[in-house]
Amino acid sequence: MRPVDYRGMSGKEWEDVVESLEDIGPQYYEKANMLMTLGMVDRWRKRVASAAGPDDVVLEIGPGPGLFTRHISSKAVYCVDPSSEFSKPLRENVDSSRVSLVRGVGEKIPLAGGSVDKAFCVFSFRDLFDKEAGIGEIHRVLREGGEVFIAEVAKPPPGPLAKMIELHFRHVVPVMARVAVDIANKDLWRRNPYAKLVQTYEAYGTTENYEALLRSAGFARVTTEYLELKGATITRGKKPWKSTSS
Repeated sequence: MRPVDYRGMSGKEWEDVVESLEDIGPQYYEKANMLMTLGMVDRWRKRVASAAGPDDVVLEIGPGPGLFTRHISSKAVYCVDPSSEFSKPLRENVDSSRVSLVRGVGEKIPLAGGSVDKAFCVFSFRDLFDKEAGIGEIHRVLREGGEVFIAEVAKPPPGPLAKMIELHFRHVVPVMARVAVDIANKDLWRRNPYAKLVQTYEAYGTTENYEALLRSAGFARVTTEYLELKGATITRGKKPWKSTSS
């Protein structure tokens, strides 16, 4: 069985991650996110969503309940998610004339090559079971000149900031998750689905790992920037235009 590491995870591990997200459910997912990020998570989402223009065709991988999707006002948005259960609120609340929810995975995007202008993976990239394949698929579906934006909880290189965030995830996040869950829901407390999500963070690579994967897939102008409080990052890349010179 493939171990969980910065490149991805086995099929069984991935199924466990999806099951954990469905177990948490949209009701507790956002409450826990707000607590764990000191209320910053939606501000970070809006900052990333500002990169999508009104005339763009947008791809979002792993939208879940649509907490990022709601901030995109582009003319067409394709949301690819493997879980019909976890993405149910998105399906019920979006403008269906603009936003399409498609069942699928980031490693095999059910869209034509060169069909989107911007691709977003917002706090879901670490859950891909094969990140190299996912980046390759994003490159395939983007038009020339199109851009990818990967927003994730910060995972800086070894040092004081990395240690501080690691301690937060290992010791503070489990407590915050319990605070978010209604005490009456003792079964969810006992199952502790957030333990699996902590595991995916611990296995997640540094920004250097994913910048390298983006460049290997053919992306140019690859950069990473920290969002407020240095609690999250945006890694971005651009699909180059093909040379027209003879």
